[in-house]
Amino acid sequence: MPELSFAGRSTPHLMVPWQAATLTPRSEPSGGGGSKLVRREDRNRHAATLVDGLETAERESARLAQEAPDGFRPDGFAVRIEAARDHPLQLERLDGSGLTLMSSHPQTDDRQQDALVWIPFDKVTSFTQRIAAFTQDTDDGNPQQAALVANMEQIQRALMEHLWQERHELPPLDDERWWELWFDPRISPTDPVATLRALTEARQWRMSDRAIHVGERLVAHVLATGNDLAFLLGTNACPVEIRTPTFAEGLYAVDRSFRVNLVEDLAQRVKPAAPHAPTVCVLDTGIAQEHPLLKPALHERAYSVLPGRGPADRNGHGTQMAGLALFGDLTSALEAQGPVVLGHGLESVKILDDGLAPVESPRTLAETTANAVATAEIGNGGPAPSARVFSMAVTRWSRDGENGVDGTATLWSATLDALAAGTSVAVREDRIDLIGAPDPQASRLIIVSAGNVRGHLPHQMRDDNGRLDPLLLCDLSRIEEPAQAHNVLTVGACTHLDTVPATPPVPGLPALGRFGRPVPVQPDFGGPDQRGHH
Repeated sequence: MPELSFAGRSTPHLMVPWQAATLTPRSEPSGGGGSKLVRREDRNRHAATLVDGLETAERESARLAQEAPDGFRPDGFAVRIEAARDHPLQLERLDGSGLTLMSSHPQTDDRQQDALVWIPFDKVTSFTQRIAAFTQDTDDGNPQQAALVANMEQIQRALMEHLWQERHELPPLDDERWWELWFDPRISPTDPVATLRALTEARQWRMSDRAIHVGERLVAHVLATGNDLAFLLGTNACPVEIRTPTFAEGLYAVDRSFRVNLVEDLAQRVKPAAPHAPTVCVLDTGIAQEHPLLKPALHERAYSVLPGRGPADRNGHGTQMAGLALFGDLTSALEAQGPVVLGHGLESVKILDDGLAPVESPRTLAETTANAVATAEIGNGGPAPSARVFSMAVTRWSRDGENGVDGTATLWSATLDALAAGTSVAVREDRIDLIGAPDPQASRLIIVSAGNVRGHLPHQMRDDNGRLDPLLLCDLSRIEEPAQAHNVLTVGACTHLDTVPATPPVPGLPALGRFGRPVPVQPDFGGPDQRGHH
């Protein structure tokens, strides 16, 4: 349930027991202009060693390139340049003059710093000349190209294990598994993802349906053995980094391509309700109208009451709420083999902008909500649903000193009260005009979320004796505006999902919610003796 402003937004109910790490397209560069240089006593021998390693890498790479099918041969190759201990490389000098810095690894206790560099075949000569220049002096008596060459320890052809960017060890290369491949479009004259897709089809590997753009990188996922995947290093689909995918096997967290397959399978089995069937009208951030599981139930009933904004959901919350309203827990539907028959349809009205912020003020929220109800009831000219339930998982955090914190009516909650009672509403500057008397025959069922637990800390989930009691957070939290409205049905959250999945990363962690009981992400309606009545 989103809040309507960024101020004070927090998720104290989420606890991350592992060390956080930032995923970056490229390892953080080490070294710089102030790095100390190794004093090489025999510069001729040092330069010759480096040139020999470079030429060996070129020969091996050229042989591999010739083995690649026509159309997949690269115009260069990847090398690993290792630094001397405690003497970092000048990485910026490896990302220019025709060279492309692919990635790097910082120095650790058991390995030297290194850099992975892409060298076009036609740039080998110029790079060799720069290394060889280290044997010559500048006018002031210092070695030429010292900043580039002095701290290099060796050069070799890059191997599969050199592209590995995770802190844990590279998995066994003879095991088939999913790999996350990062590509730099600068090192290939063709689209590396399109090339990869063609190669995976030819070699009968499995590849995710969609690649992802991350900064200047393209990311794709491939199911293959590591030994098979090493073939890519001799093609124009050479990855610059290899990582562990962030998904896990299993229904709770599966890779992107498998999720797509599950959705496509379910979409073929879904039997949507007729257009005149009862609907759930979701008032939220909009909806992904083309989602294959939602589109058949929408019947083009997606609207927006925000000026200049269409019904598309650029935040995702409204689409998620629509999915819950239509299917509930998807697990049983995804695991089923037969048809999934739906007894109701969907409507969506966008009442929040893409940043989950109110357009102007709480008054505008009242007007927007009233307009949303009217918009849904007017419809799109198609068959009208036989019944309608409004669902609004949108609340505003009322802080101390603001109206609504003690249950008193606000303009937003009063608007909902009038709508639920079957009255048409006109919102003005300082009052609500009820057009006509409340009509029980025109009453509306409006379901509003109680809100979120905010502003509390994990240690507040323990009682005075130190025992874990997540529901203490519920007791400390108020319901949020407009959930105090009298005529709506305000609901919290309970769960029937109390079995922790056996797949990583959650096995062994305790479930905070018990079957059929409240979950500790919602405010309470009363004291501790009322916990079971949400």
